[in-house]
Amino acid sequence: MNRMTSKSLLKMLSTLIFVFGLYFSQGVMATEYETASKEHVQNKIAWNYNGQKQWEPVNIERLCRGTDAPNEPGECFNKAMQNHVEWGGSDKWEWQNAVSLCAGTGNAARRISCFKKRIVAGETWDAAIFQCQSNGNLNNKIPM
Repeated sequence: MNRMTSKSLLKMLSTLIFVFGLYFSQGVMATEYETASKEHVQNKIAWNYNGQKQWEPVNIERLCRGTDAPNEPGECFNKAMQNHVEWGGSDKWEWQNAVSLCAGTGNAARRISCFKKRIVAGETWDAAIFQCQSNGNLNNKIPM
């Protein structure tokens, strides 16, 4: 193997190791945020109007997956369920829809605000949820 090929191979290998390490460290952090989010919700925030606070693992996983701000998915869910957020036909939510709205959010107030604006603009609740999730994933950080 000549000297030029060895240097190129070494440079490429170093880059791959760096990218893999960066990806792995971000995955660990996301898991820590998600775990903290689950702890913020489980046995503390009711998932239904009967006051039941014991969440099924799959449902709490869906709510918290992808967040980078542990309290925000639970706060968003609680606001949607308890603060009379109109969805176009009522202010009483099916918990599954509130989970869909709030899943992975990093900013509860922004997600709820987005949803309200889209409903007022005449969108259906499911389209509003989809749009707010899509927009929120691009810019869901809490302002400092």
